[in-house]
Amino acid sequence: VSRSAAALQYNIYMSTINVTVKWGKKKFEAVELDKSAPVDLFKAQLFALTNVPVERQKIMGVKGGTVKDGADWEALGVKQGQVLMLMGSAEAVPEAPAEKTIFVEDMPAVDVAALTASKNPGGLTNLGNTCYLNSSLQVMIRIPEVSLALQKYAGTGGESEKALLFAMRELVGELERSNATQEVRPFKFVSVFRQNFPMFAQQAEGGRGFVQQDAQECWSTLVTNVLAQRLKLPDGGAPSDLDNASPPLLPHQQELRDNLGDALFGVEKVTRYACAEAGGEEPYEKREKDTVLKCHINEKTAHLYTAVEASLSESIEKHSAALGREALFDKTEQIARLPPYLAVNFVRFQYRKDTEKRAKILRPISFPDVLDVRNLCTKELQANIASHNNRLEEARDKAAADKASADKAAADKAAAAAAPADTGEHTLAGAAALAAKPAEPTPMETEGAGSSGEADRSKAVEEIHAEAARIGPVHALECDNRTGQYELFGIITHQGRTAEGGHYVAWVKRDAKTWLVFDDETVAEVDAPRIKELYGGGDWHIAYMCLYRKMETLSLEEE
Repeated sequence: VSRSAAALQYNIYMSTINVTVKWGKKKFEAVELDKSAPVDLFKAQLFALTNVPVERQKIMGVKGGTVKDGADWEALGVKQGQVLMLMGSAEAVPEAPAEKTIFVEDMPAVDVAALTASKNPGGLTNLGNTCYLNSSLQVMIRIPEVSLALQKYAGTGGESEKALLFAMRELVGELERSNATQEVRPFKFVSVFRQNFPMFAQQAEGGRGFVQQDAQECWSTLVTNVLAQRLKLPDGGAPSDLDNASPPLLPHQQELRDNLGDALFGVEKVTRYACAEAGGEEPYEKREKDTVLKCHINEKTAHLYTAVEASLSESIEKHSAALGREALFDKTEQIARLPPYLAVNFVRFQYRKDTEKRAKILRPISFPDVLDVRNLCTKELQANIASHNNRLEEARDKAAADKASADKAAADKAAAAAAPADTGEHTLAGAAALAAKPAEPTPMETEGAGSSGEADRSKAVEEIHAEAARIGPVHALECDNRTGQYELFGIITHQGRTAEGGHYVAWVKRDAKTWLVFDDETVAEVDAPRIKELYGGGDWHIAYMCLYRKMETLSLEEE
C-alpha cells in the first residue's frame, strides 16, 4: 500500500465515529459517521438503511437542533455514541398533479409518436464526480453474465461484501427496468461502494466534495475485487456464490481461477524472460494473467492492434539471481487464453514533474470494429483456433451451396409452371437458344483444372485438424473465444486534459447502425460512424477503454 493511500485510510479511520440513529420505533446502532465527509454522504447511508429519500430526511439531536445541508460535523460537536433522531417517511408522498392528466387516447397522433419514439434506457445521476463509476457500470451491465450472476447471488461472505453485491444487484435491476424519461439515483450503491473501497471516497481540499477518480481503476476494482471475490460463472439454476475465497484454477490454466472476473475477462499469457546482460541466467518462461490489456502510446502509435502487439514485447529492469542485482531483461508475451470479453485500456495519462499531475496524451489512435488477435496467441492456441475456423468455413460453404441448390430448384419449378401449353414454337426457340449456347466442358476436360488445387486445400485442412488434435484441448471454458476475433461493443471516453479532472462517458453498441451514449443521467442515440470521432487528437471525448466481446462467427454480417 502506498504512503498516500495509507495516510488516506488513517485519516478516514481517525475521523470516523459510530452513532445511534432513532427513526420512529426503530433504532440503528453503530452507524458509521465520517466527520470529514459532507452531510449528503451520511444521508445516503441513512437512505440505504431506511429508504427515506435524502430530500425528505431531517436529522436532529445536535447543537442548533437540525443538521443542515453543508454543515460541518466537527462544528456540530458530534461525538462517539451520540444519539441522532431521523425524521421522514419512507413511503411515497402522493402529490396532486400540477397539470390535468391527459390520457394517451386523447393526445394527437404526432404527440403519441414523439412519446413512444424513445426506447432508450435510463441514465445514472452524477452524485458528485461519479461519472467514472456511472460510465463503468453502464458498460458492465450490458454483459449478460454479470447481471445473471448478481441475480443468482444467495448472500455468502461478510456483511460489507453482501451489502455491496445486494446494492449492485438492486441498481442493475433498476437500470434494466428504467427508460430515458426517469434517471436512476444510485445513492445506496455509491455509499456502499465508497465504504468498501475508501480510495474512491477521497475528498477535495477543504472538504469541497469528492475528487475525480480514474475509470480504468474503477473498472479493474469492480472486476478483481467484486466479481472475482464473491461470484462465479452462473451454471443452470445453482447460486453464483463462490464456495471459498480461493477457488480452483480454470482448466488448462496456471494463473486464472474459477471466479466470475477471471472467467469473463481473464487473459493468461506465456511470458518469456531473457537476460540481456552477460553472465545472466538462461531464458525462462512463466505464466501470468491480466484482466485488462494495456495499449501504450508513443510517437509511432497509430492503431490499437499495433499498440497492443508492441506492449507484448518490451525491455524491463528486474532482479537477476545470477548477477545478484537489477539487470536488463527482454520480456515477450503470447496469449494462451482468450476470454469471452476483452478489455483494452489506452494508457493516455503520464506524470509530469513540472505540474505534478498526470497529463493526457491526445494523440489519435484508431480502433477496429473487429479485433483479430490470432497472431498474438501461442502456437497451440493458434492451431486450435485455425481448426475451429476451418470447420466454420466448411459449414458456411455447405449452407451457401444448399441454399443455392434450393433456390435453383425453386426457380426451375416456377419456370416449368409458367411454361405455355403449346410447345411447338417454344421448342424451336429453345432449340435455337441451345444451339447458340457455348458447349460446356466435358468432365474429362475439367478433371485436371481444379482437382489439384482442391486436393491441396483438403490436405492443408486435414493437417490443421490433425495438429489441433495432437495438441489437445487448450480452452479453459466453453464460453472462451474460439475464433480469435472480437466485436467492439463498449467504449469509455474521457474529456479533459488531466486525470484529476475531466468527464467520463459510456458508449454502448445498440445495433449495426446505432450506439447509445450514457452521459450520466442523459442518454442519447448516435449513428455508428460517429464512433470514429473518439479516436482522439483534440479536446473532445477520447476513447480511454475499449470493450470487446467474442465473435461466434467469422464476420459481423453472420453475427
